[in-house]
Amino acid sequence: MPTLTLENDVRQFLGSITRRERRFAAAGTLITLLVLVPVVAVADPGLVPGTPAQSATEQAVDAARGDSCRDTLPADTPDYVVCRWLTPPQDAAAVAAFWGADGGANLEQAQPLPAQYVRCNRKTDLSTSTTCKGGTTFCRQLPSGWYQCTDETNGKVTYERYVNGKKQVQSTPPPSPSTTTSSTTWPTSSPTPSSPDTASTPLPTPTPPDETLPPDGNPPDAGTPTTDPTTPSASVPTVTAEPTASTTPTTPEPGNGAADGDFIATAKKARLRIWLESDLADDYLAGDTAFTAALQQLVTDAKRTDVTGVKFADNLAYTGFSTEQQVIRFLNRATQALRAALPGKRLAIGVVVPELGCGDSQPCITGLRKRAPLVTKQHVNRYLRAGDVDRVEIAGGLFGRTYRQYQVTDPKTGKPTSITPALATRAQWMSVKALEWDTLAQIGVREYGLAHTGDTSPWTMAQATAQIEARIGTAIGLGASTITLWGHKATADGQTYRLLNAGLADNPTWNGLTGQGLRGRLAVVIDPTSTERGAADIVHYAKGVSEIFILI
Repeated sequence: MPTLTLENDVRQFLGSITRRERRFAAAGTLITLLVLVPVVAVADPGLVPGTPAQSATEQAVDAARGDSCRDTLPADTPDYVVCRWLTPPQDAAAVAAFWGADGGANLEQAQPLPAQYVRCNRKTDLSTSTTCKGGTTFCRQLPSGWYQCTDETNGKVTYERYVNGKKQVQSTPPPSPSTTTSSTTWPTSSPTPSSPDTASTPLPTPTPPDETLPPDGNPPDAGTPTTDPTTPSASVPTVTAEPTASTTPTTPEPGNGAADGDFIATAKKARLRIWLESDLADDYLAGDTAFTAALQQLVTDAKRTDVTGVKFADNLAYTGFSTEQQVIRFLNRATQALRAALPGKRLAIGVVVPELGCGDSQPCITGLRKRAPLVTKQHVNRYLRAGDVDRVEIAGGLFGRTYRQYQVTDPKTGKPTSITPALATRAQWMSVKALEWDTLAQIGVREYGLAHTGDTSPWTMAQATAQIEARIGTAIGLGASTITLWGHKATADGQTYRLLNAGLADNPTWNGLTGQGLRGRLAVVIDPTSTERGAADIVHYAKGVSEIFILI
């Protein structure tokens, strides 16, 4: 049979070459992987496919340029996610030389060693030479953990091991495992850095910050969109007003029946996946009577076969709750009730984690943790692991003015630069990957930064394209599965926010979104109590989105 013949040929080949030849083959394979594999991964993930060349816009993530998470994320980010294995092509040769130098001594000291290995007896740069000076030594691991190493030029045998990074060598055999055990231990995981917000730390009661996130998703501080803040000629329109702590918009009262009528029917006809959204957190905090009534209303509306799922909490724990345990109890009670009442329906929540956009700016992280102590990444990580939900929408496009008050170091120039929307988005989604939240649920974005105030968007096509690339392109390129657009005639701070222009008129932002072919990844939020033309608004959005969240 062909397979057996190939297997026999491989065995004959491996049996016919010397140990030294096998060693060089392994070294050659290592060097090839280090040099060639990164070249394959130079595609730019930060651009929306099909966009024209950028002009005076923020640059997206680019591995070929040397971008890595070391210049973006804080020190407690797990290195294995990006920093250790992503080697830009321009650094690959240096990496190969490092591991091949001195007969592979650096590789040997890196630990843990394989069960068997061969080393050069004298210093040799295997990245430039094909021979070992002074011959080779073959080492194999013993049950005690020690290595028995035989010099293949003179037959001399030594016994070696590493303890706390220091090499121990002796000429006599070590004791057998029955009388002693190796003191060498390998950690199974990296120690967790200390954090000011561990589970044992008392949590202060949150006070209303100067950026308010109400239950229905009104945006605090979406930021001032720009093309490139470093370009003097760039036109920078101001499209949002700074909200205040006194902002208290609320969701429509349950029971208006709007979601049961034309809106669901119209969304179904437009072939949209339909989600119903109601924030049950405030009702839970108001007591059993209010929570039961709100839960029953949501269940009644969601039992329709046309409904894919329900989103029952938005910006969870940003305000209202006083302890982490209280948040987890709410999640457990809500999910258990909804699972029982709505079998087969998907459950979703929304979270906001301000510090994720700070990158490695510790002052930014510290400041935002103080403002919203229950939505640090450690707390939200525990919420997601405790809650039984299928989808999580992470708020994006918020805190723009706050981020710009802090600086990070530009990896290319070494100079400080303000945290821009693209940098904040990049930092957020690299953090999400590092935290492995995408293994717990479908992770998407609720994007607030593309909405404008007033009847008409002030952005030109170039400005809109820059914002789409910075916010949506970077998020999708770094793993966001879906983008839910907020701002269809939504009110906050006495102003109306829009994605389209008044009267459902298209604008550069909408044209830029629909021109990217992203319909399958886009969703929109619509409040039936605040529309342009009632359910007809859905028909217009169906041209560019595939999902809809209907507020009830």
